[in-house]
Formats: sequence, structure tokens, C-alpha cells
Amino acid sequence: MIRLFVEGSLSEKKEIELSVFQAHYLRHVMRLKEGDEISCFNGDDGEWMGSITYRKKKVVLKVQKQIQKQKNLPECILCPALIKKEAMDFIWQKATELGVTQIYPIIAERSVVKNFNQTHVLSVVKEACEQCERMDIPQIHTPDTLSNTLEKLKDKTCIWLSERGGNTDYSCSEVPAFFVGPEGGWSEKEHKILAQKADSAWHLGQTILRAETACLSALAVYQAKKK
Repeated sequence: MIRLFVEGSLSEKKEIELSVFQAHYLRHVMRLKEGDEISCFNGDDGEWMGSITYRKKKVVLKVQKQIQKQKNLPECILCPALIKKEAMDFIWQKATELGVTQIYPIIAERSVVKNFNQTHVLSVVKEACEQCERMDIPQIHTPDTLSNTLEKLKDKTCIWLSERGGNTDYSCSEVPAFFVGPEGGWSEKEHKILAQKADSAWHLGQTILRAETACLSALAVYQAKKK
């Protein structure tokens, strides 16, 4: 069944006018007919069943009943240095699928891309939530420096993904915050900051991983160990 993220509160008998993009998707891509059912969620009110109605060029979702109560995933934080857009989109998407609840983008000294479009990022993570049947939406924070981000997360377990050695037991009993460097790695100054302020370093194998691969590897290892 088609599943959509919608803005606003959800309740029985409420009518929601879908966005132009969603209307085009349902009408012209999926070719839904009047009365066809889809599920919807907003990140707060659980998942609901609704039916489609067409009003000229507009598509309206008539909310019918709740099919699942709200479920929020356990807290897990990712702090990736900003890299090229295509690879960064991959990180937003896969981090969402792997249960990250907050993302703190970092403007590293070697970050290739320093521009940040929060509207675009939210669009990517919401679409990922639609596809992976997740109900809550990861919180996307404003990009900041490594030092400032570590200070913001000083009450969490800050884990530095290290290319050159570190722990391999991958244990973490508290809320983890994974720090992943940019293309070319952290600068010497940033290495010193991590050595001083991070709680531990994880080593993910004998090969040097791309930034996006390191993100996925750490999250997958953490999820497997947590079960």
C-alpha cells in the first residue's frame, strides 16, 4: 500500500489537501482512482488509513481511521561531516532507514560542500520514512563545527569512527553519537579535538572506508549489537 507523510495533525474524518508533488505522484504516476486507499503519517499521531478524492487539479486525502499508534525509535545520533551532495543524500536516506533519531551535520575543515538546504534534507528523510515504514522523523540540526557539536552532545556517548585503530568490541550502553569525518579525513586539529573530547574510538576494519560507508557500517554494527 502507498504510504505518505502529511503535514498537520491527523484525526478521524479530517480532510488534507496533498502537495502538488504528492498529487502528481498519486494521480499520474500511481494512477490511483477516486476512493482508493493509502496510509499516512505525520511523525506524531501514528499511522492512519485514508481515501483519495479528486477536486479539479487538487487531490484530497480523507482520513478514516488509525491503524497504528505512534512508535518512536530509541535515541541514536549521527554527526557526519558534510560531503558532496549525492553522497550526503545517501547518508540522510540510509541513516533514516537504520534508525537514527537526530542528525548533527558538521562543517569540517575539509568539508567539500558547506552549503546546506534543510528543506531538501527533510524531503529526503521524510521520503525514506515513507519507504521503510518508519513513523517518527529524524531531527535535522543546523550544521556546526566539530568542537561546538561535541560540546552540544557532551551528555551523550560520543564515538569517533577512526581509520587508524580503536575499539572493536563496539559496546555502547548509553545513547551513542557517531562522528564521521569528511572526504580526506579530519584535519590534525580536529583529530586532537576528538582525542580530547570523544568518549571512545571505533575501528571498522582493515580498509579505509568512504564517509558514507563508515556511517552505514557503524549504524549497522550498533543495531546488531543492541539486539
